[in-house]
Amino acid sequence: MTEHSRTWVRPRELAWGNEAQRAVLHAIAEDIAKRTDHKVAALEVLRADGYLEFVAIAGDEDARSKLLGQASPLALEHIVTLGQEMHGWRHIPGERIDDTLRAWLDQYGHKPDVPASDLPDGWDPDDQMVRMLEDADGELRGLLYLDEPLSGLRPTPEVAAAINADAGVLFEAIISIVERELYGEQVRMVNQARAAMQASPPGAALADFLEAMTAAMAERMNVDTADVVLKGDALPGLTPDLARLEEAMTEVWRRRGHLVVEREQTWGARETPVPTSSGLVEEMDQRGLASWLLVPIGLGDDFLGTLGLGRTAAGPRWTDSEVNAASVVAADLAGVVLDARIVERERELNAELRQLSDYRRDMVITLAHELRNPVMVLWSNLEIIQEDGAPDHLDGPLAALDRATRRIEDMVEDMMALGRVAEGHQVEREPVDLSAVVRDVGEFLAPMGSPDGVALDLDVGDGLVVDGEAAGLQRLVTNLLSNAVKYTPAQGRVAVVLRPEQRDGADGVVLVVADTGIGIAEDEVARVFSPFFRSSSPSARQRPGTGLGLAVVEEVVRLHGGTVELASVLGEGSTFTVWLPVHPAGPREP
Repeated sequence: MTEHSRTWVRPRELAWGNEAQRAVLHAIAEDIAKRTDHKVAALEVLRADGYLEFVAIAGDEDARSKLLGQASPLALEHIVTLGQEMHGWRHIPGERIDDTLRAWLDQYGHKPDVPASDLPDGWDPDDQMVRMLEDADGELRGLLYLDEPLSGLRPTPEVAAAINADAGVLFEAIISIVERELYGEQVRMVNQARAAMQASPPGAALADFLEAMTAAMAERMNVDTADVVLKGDALPGLTPDLARLEEAMTEVWRRRGHLVVEREQTWGARETPVPTSSGLVEEMDQRGLASWLLVPIGLGDDFLGTLGLGRTAAGPRWTDSEVNAASVVAADLAGVVLDARIVERERELNAELRQLSDYRRDMVITLAHELRNPVMVLWSNLEIIQEDGAPDHLDGPLAALDRATRRIEDMVEDMMALGRVAEGHQVEREPVDLSAVVRDVGEFLAPMGSPDGVALDLDVGDGLVVDGEAAGLQRLVTNLLSNAVKYTPAQGRVAVVLRPEQRDGADGVVLVVADTGIGIAEDEVARVFSPFFRSSSPSARQRPGTGLGLAVVEEVVRLHGGTVELASVLGEGSTFTVWLPVHPAGPREP
């Protein structure tokens, strides 16, 4: 009787192996029966779900009709405790079988309808002769039964030894076939699925990636359809039952199981079959499927979705190794889904950051433009008052107004500079002689420190040219040097060094600005490049500033693909080190 001509009693039947493998094992069972002088030889194999399944029965058509393809829970207690050990075989005399074991055997075994032998020590129909087939590591792979000895006698140790001598090589063949089915098909399917994953377009959105991957899986694997349904995704036929299905698959994930859905029944690894819901039937109808293997996708305690592999009515039934392979593929998919979600979240966060950056830039530029007109009005009126002359008692207020106006003007210039460098993609690069820029700024700012005896020492290499934005680089150098002079007390020193320096194989220049000033507190060092940040130090607060100068420095450095570092000790001074590539490839990510 072939697999296709059988009347299926329950969906779990013939879960192990394919027809060719079963045919080989049946031939081996017939050979064993012949070699050992027994009428019947039967073979059960251990599946990965912990069940034993009859896969070959030679010599008894009634037993084949009842048992072939049927699964039973793994139970070896009666074999171990009741059986008499004989060179790896165990003989269980019928008289040792109690009512409980008899009920078990009636459900999961078969008793031949033959009379008991009338010979002394003759074979009884309730007798069992069984051998546990184990691999080299002692792992159980199956059980081999012999029944109805042609001699009509119960076995003896000598008979068991003779059986091993005649058929021992076939025991190894059975174990080899079982392990090959267990691992070979599994490896093949996993490799096919992973090849499908690799063939999918990298960097695509998760939905697009899964669509391409499942299409490739259906093409490469021995399935008709492949689907990945993430938790919360809607399916047309399953809309009313989606919450219930996700709840069921979450429970299946917790016990690391699976479900096979057929039109009439749905069953899992150890569960009693239940009627298939109408929603699942409708979903299968839309796909033209007769059976649907559902494997949960998850990581840790989190259920992420379901991998569905479908077959049409003409397709083979799901084998044990295919279920195992699908579980391995689902584990791979869990990593893919999580990685894709992390990438998507990063994209969302980057988009939000870009929006915030654009908003900040637009706000800064708009505010700077709005402040320009009032500043111009202030300057115009101050000039009129100075030309017409003012009473002596207004000298102090007018001087304060002049300082405030200059401070606002400086802030407007910083804000405009910050807005310009934030628009890095609009900047046109040109060769900029950084040596000349540093010398010019140094000469311009030297008088600023002279009244307090602050020395400004320049050590500038000649002809150091970089491709960059001239105005931005001018602002960078000005802000660093002016800050150093401003925050250095009387009789202090500011040292400026500009020299060539290679980093990671790229030609560049390094600008070091070191002062003996008031320094920066350790907990504020990481914040000094933030726009509008001002130190809480009273000595720093006494000096005028907008909190934008270093933010401009950092943006200019980023625009030019360079780096800026700060080392500072409160009360001792600060050192800023800026490295810029000669030919920047592009701005660094903020």
